[in-house]
Amino acid sequence: MSTAADALWLGFLAALLAVAVLVAALAVAMVIAQRRVVSLHAAYTRRLLAAHEEERAWVAREVHDDAVQRLALLQHELSKLQTADHPLSPAQLYHLEGITAEVEDLSVSLRQLAHRLHPAAIEHLGLVPALQQLAAEVARSSNVPIESRLPPGGPRLPADRTLALFRIAQEALANAIRHSGASTVSLTVETTADELELRIEDNGRGFDAGAGGTGGIGLIGIRERARLAGGHATIRSQPGFGTQVAVSVPLGGAAA
Repeated sequence: MSTAADALWLGFLAALLAVAVLVAALAVAMVIAQRRVVSLHAAYTRRLLAAHEEERAWVAREVHDDAVQRLALLQHELSKLQTADHPLSPAQLYHLEGITAEVEDLSVSLRQLAHRLHPAAIEHLGLVPALQQLAAEVARSSNVPIESRLPPGGPRLPADRTLALFRIAQEALANAIRHSGASTVSLTVETTADELELRIEDNGRGFDAGAGGTGGIGLIGIRERARLAGGHATIRSQPGFGTQVAVSVPLGGAAA
């Protein structure tokens, strides 16, 4: 009787152990599958952003090398008309000057568009000079003062991380100008021994950051770019008290 009971108990323990092993194997498989999904999502997002940047660069080159150059030739021809031997009537001269001014304004706008699409300063000068140019352009086009607190020169980061921070600053500044109604905006870069922090703050109307959800598509993009750069983004805001976007990324090592 004792032998049968012992055999039954051992069988129960064996079955229990088998179930435990099966559950553990299933849990490990789920963790591996989840990590694989996360890795595939990150790889897909990275490729998608890279494709967007390639498209931006192509459009910027086409605008700069084709449209802007054609406008330059048109400006030259207009200037020749203004200095032609045969005199123009005051009305004709007035209209010609107006056309020349419009062409000049369009040329400037297209150059600014090409720069926003693919800023050459990032590749040649680095993050801080590119951010200085961005702040100056936003302030000039919006008439909203941008207070820049940037370290001289700034650290040199990998190209993909530099581009991610620039796009984050571009999106955050655009949000502050378009949606917040801010009268002042600040752009700050601070570094420690192993980390860089980018902050964009405004004194605008703000929003309820604790109301649930992740925010608009722009804020989702900011968080995703920060994550792909190996860092994280924190967005703080409340109605009537402005908004702060803070992004921290490591100075060394590869992006996540």
